[in-house]
Amino acid sequence: MSQLKAVIFGAIGVIAETSDHQRRAFNAAFAEAGLGWQWDMATYRRLLAINGGQARIRAYAEEQPPLLPVTEALVRDLHARKTAIYAETLQSGAVAPRAGVVTLIEQCRSIGIAVAFCTSTSRDNVDAIRDALVGQLDFAAFDTIVTIDKIERVKPAPDAYLHCLAALGLGADEAIAIEDTPVSMASALAAGLAVIATPGAMTDDQDFSGAALVVPDLVGVSFDRLGSLIGSHRIAA
Repeated sequence: MSQLKAVIFGAIGVIAETSDHQRRAFNAAFAEAGLGWQWDMATYRRLLAINGGQARIRAYAEEQPPLLPVTEALVRDLHARKTAIYAETLQSGAVAPRAGVVTLIEQCRSIGIAVAFCTSTSRDNVDAIRDALVGQLDFAAFDTIVTIDKIERVKPAPDAYLHCLAALGLGADEAIAIEDTPVSMASALAAGLAVIATPGAMTDDQDFSGAALVVPDLVGVSFDRLGSLIGSHRIAA
């Protein structure tokens, strides 16, 4: 069995529970634009099967009567406004790292294991969560951070993970990914990585059968346990 050399956190939702903040920010942006759209919890859960905020807006727009011409420019503007509202919300102090995240990062760093953050969201979204977690989680701990500007195809395509592994100088059998949605998990699996799934509040009812381990959080998930999961089959929590 290969030796584990890196732990890759695959999404903002792996690090902090922000889904409902994001849902509310989308709704606020829609209201400002006069669209009359309102994403309830069930709708947002469904849309999370689609990776990326702009892609979710496009998919939802296709289901609605055309209240306004939903152009690519409008999609970009809606997403940019949503991101700004979301960042303002996070600055209110309403977010904290998910349980076990900081401990696992510190443990890996203390023994020379690389830690990466590999998402296909925007750099603005990453900066927003970084700023919101100042004093709780230091993003300088990540050896590399992958965002949408560094890849051609978003998850579930493997591009983000392939870029991350190349930046780390590692093979897929030397790292393990941690993901919170099936669509993002599929990206890691396509890149050849074993995956630990930590479903969030909006994805705890979804299918993570491809994961090596499914747990509600990272409490008690030690480096030794991570290393034992490379190449393993799914284990029920």
